[in-house]
Amino acid sequence: MLKVAIMELGTNQIKLSIVRIEESKYYEVEKEYTESVGIEQHLIENSELIKTVKIKECIDILQMYKQIAIANGVTKYHCIASANLTTAKNYISFLEEINADLDLEFKLLTEEEEVNYLYTAVVNTIDVAKGLIVSVGSSSTRLVYYCRRVVLNSVTIPMGAANFTSVEDFNNLLKATGEVFQQIDAEIPVIGSSEIFTGFARLSRKKTKYPFDMDHNYNSDKNHFNEILKFLQGLDVERGAKLKGITANGVGYLINGMSIALAVMDYVNLSKLIINDFGRNVGITHRLTMQEDEKPVNDVSMSSIENIIWANGLDLESAKYQYLLASTLYMQLKVLHKLPRAYTRILKAATLLFNLGVNINKENFGKITYYAILNSNLYGLSHKEIVMAAFVASCRNWDDFMLSEWVKYKDLMEEEDLMIVRKLAILESMAYTINLRNQKVVKDISCDVLGDSVIIKLITETDMKKAKVDVEAAKTEIFQLKKLGKEFTRIYKKNVEIL
Repeated sequence: MLKVAIMELGTNQIKLSIVRIEESKYYEVEKEYTESVGIEQHLIENSELIKTVKIKECIDILQMYKQIAIANGVTKYHCIASANLTTAKNYISFLEEINADLDLEFKLLTEEEEVNYLYTAVVNTIDVAKGLIVSVGSSSTRLVYYCRRVVLNSVTIPMGAANFTSVEDFNNLLKATGEVFQQIDAEIPVIGSSEIFTGFARLSRKKTKYPFDMDHNYNSDKNHFNEILKFLQGLDVERGAKLKGITANGVGYLINGMSIALAVMDYVNLSKLIINDFGRNVGITHRLTMQEDEKPVNDVSMSSIENIIWANGLDLESAKYQYLLASTLYMQLKVLHKLPRAYTRILKAATLLFNLGVNINKENFGKITYYAILNSNLYGLSHKEIVMAAFVASCRNWDDFMLSEWVKYKDLMEEEDLMIVRKLAILESMAYTINLRNQKVVKDISCDVLGDSVIIKLITETDMKKAKVDVEAAKTEIFQLKKLGKEFTRIYKKNVEIL
């Protein structure tokens, strides 16, 4: 296992990420630190030169970060400098001084590397087959169009939120390089990736009283984005004033960035919007973990779930076996629950993460698991699916159901979702019970629906030619499973017999 410190030297911020990695398998971003340095504004005020006072400020921050990294047991450093730093006339001597003082090597990223890290962060955490990534930075705006998880076109426009002059000026720059983006499918989403978009998401959630506190994968559209922009423009505050809990920069910075983003959406005629909360540090982490393998993960949600299980020291093989049992029950009882296959996404997350709270309370971990899933940074699922998975994992029976919590999410749910959660929860509970001893004694499950009853048979040995067959191998599981009979009947309106 590696402990890596990723240091990012940008024109607006300096960032440190402490990352734990199991090579070719899993990773966890343990801690993040960010300090604003405003190099972009400093360059404007000082004829594109980074003065001594600003260099010292950056070195002091990086030395502090190095001490934090050492205290956290870091064994490897990955240090990068933003491609935007090349706007400084003395960027080479600036980096040389930093490298000498810190005894580290900061690598200046190329535009292609900037694009690839951003794309990697998006495609491995948002389950969208094709989209237009829009990243509005302090001094530049990047557009990355990908389809079927392959980058087709990208462009960097030399105007961002800090050096923004006017929408007209930005549109002129966009028209000069962005014509190719007008040919893309009008149904694809814009994937907003930067502080500008997360700031919008936080404001939007506050104004609409959105119940789920998560920026990543927040869905909106161009019309609402424009409404929030007009709201900001109408505020009677100075442009340098900051909105607490929204962005690290002032209102003016946010207005400038949102004006750029809206101009892009107008130009490419796209209205759907998805927020990405992860930057190049996550892209770098993924590349370090997969040892520079550029291929996206095959299943975003499964990759995320496995990372969570690994990070919390849980038994992945046992969790996969339990999901196998739950998915078997789901398919065998489809005639009863009548749910489409899409709901296996919720069942998978709930079943694989069912004991996420066990490290806090081994006896009564259901409620803790509920909160753990909600705050687990689970990728690849919609916000609604994450909330439903949390309820499914925590509800062993109706008496355990947290109705007061459900009410909080009433605006996110449909009327039928409560019963869907109950239908999935009983299947998850049955799978948990069948796996009670964690010995994998049950090899298969057979379900027969006969009139007003259901017969569920646990198959412990399929090779009946063997001389000795333990017909009572699942006696313990059957005994415990029968305790769920009343709950099953209450939900599915069928009597159940367990064999």
